[in-house]
Amino acid sequence: MTKRAVVVGVNNYSVQGFRNLGGCVRDAQAMYHLLVDAFLFDPSQIWLYTDSTATSSNIRQAIRYMLSISEPGDVACFYFAGHGGLHPIGGGASYQTIIPYSGSFITDWDLAAAAESLQPSLVNFTIILDSCHSGGMHEETEHPAAVRSIRYANEFIQNLIATLQKVIPFGVTVPNVQAYTNNVSQVSQAGNGLLCMNEDPNQLFIPLAKSTLFAACRWNEYAGETSSHGYFTQAFLDLVNQSNFLIDHRTFHQRLVTRVHELAGPSQTPQIRGQQNRMEEEFLMGWKDCR
Repeated sequence: MTKRAVVVGVNNYSVQGFRNLGGCVRDAQAMYHLLVDAFLFDPSQIWLYTDSTATSSNIRQAIRYMLSISEPGDVACFYFAGHGGLHPIGGGASYQTIIPYSGSFITDWDLAAAAESLQPSLVNFTIILDSCHSGGMHEETEHPAAVRSIRYANEFIQNLIATLQKVIPFGVTVPNVQAYTNNVSQVSQAGNGLLCMNEDPNQLFIPLAKSTLFAACRWNEYAGETSSHGYFTQAFLDLVNQSNFLIDHRTFHQRLVTRVHELAGPSQTPQIRGQQNRMEEEFLMGWKDCR
């Protein structure tokens, strides 16, 4: 079994024209060391990109390469700390995106293209996302810390309110938008500009998913940060406290929720999505069998 990872953190969004963040580079650096020290990744098998090196082309190329050389029993991990957003594609559907230092935004479609030949029953592809996609006017939020979503124009929000029926989350690696039926409803705008929606709880886990996603928050919440770390990443650092750390996905998610609520309050709740049949297996370990 070989463990590989692509780790990305972006604070500097001057090229993209968005508000800078404060803790994402530190998050990525901390996650790099956590993967090595606690989960026994070989440093030579981790590709770390921060700020100016975290371009869209570098991230895409690294993910493609990591997945292309993955063999049965291997682990592939992608970690991202930075801004997220939404990209409408017509027909009432939108892709969630992550936003690199420069270049085009990256969607789950891009992940699926990179993982076209990946067999999810053989390779553990895990994505950890410390960002959010809810927009909003951050200076008016009740959250005292910065939040990791770009601010949406009012016209953009009104268009989503009128048309949005389906959201393809970043990090589940599904082959196409048909993997989801209409999974959002009652789309609205809160007083601070936050894009709110109800998500169908029966579509958190998708049979066609090729990856397991740990995300910092629900779709209608902010992912917050302090000057040191994002709350979600800080929860990882607090909970993973020994070498060769072993814990199953479901238990780890529950503990992450508890710790993030302790740090940020109940307004940020980490989510887990993707491959439901792997929830009892150990986090960032090779699959025990093919299913």
